[in-house]
Amino acid sequence: MNIGEQINNLRKKHGLSQDDFSNLFNVSRQTISNWENGKSYPDLEMIIKISDYFKISVDELLRNDVQSEEKIDNEKKGKKRYLILLLVLCFLGVMIIWGLYGKYQDSVAVDFTMEKHETYKNNETKEQSMNIANGYFSVPKDEKLDVQVKGDIDDGKLHVTITNQDNKVYYQLDGQELNDLQTLYFEKGSYIIQIVADDYTEDIISLEYNIEIKN
Repeated sequence: MNIGEQINNLRKKHGLSQDDFSNLFNVSRQTISNWENGKSYPDLEMIIKISDYFKISVDELLRNDVQSEEKIDNEKKGKKRYLILLLVLCFLGVMIIWGLYGKYQDSVAVDFTMEKHETYKNNETKEQSMNIANGYFSVPKDEKLDVQVKGDIDDGKLHVTITNQDNKVYYQLDGQELNDLQTLYFEKGSYIIQIVADDYTEDIISLEYNIEIKN
């Protein structure tokens, strides 16, 4: 006895017309007719609903109906394959998002440049030290950065000082360090670069500098 015949017997046993049966399970009367005549088969979800309503097991409803059992087995396999595919797609989506996030993290890394060529005049008080320029940069995370300072002054000495957001001296570069590439460790935070000239004797001094900080 196939499932269509089982449904037909259940319907008649409980005194239900095809219209009554279709209303119970929210399908058309023609659908019930097709089931009973073997033209189509209810899906697994519908079979479970019918078995629950009439208080019989799914096995009993499908007894001796090999074709329906194969159809339901294929549905189960199809849903399992769909679930596996969904999990794979979710995993790939997470990996793509993580990759984009990592790329974004790289894109916000420090890329700071100060470049200028200017002439400064000594003030009337004949100060021996003068703050030439200030620059500001932020470090998004703890990391080592390459610091390249190239500076030239026609009189006196040049110093580059890096202070943190607490106004504490983090690094000071002068002498040969102004020409060598330095790899320095910075904690996450904001920093100020100060260019200072001192020990000069001329009334007018010329200064050229270029500072690059990048990861």
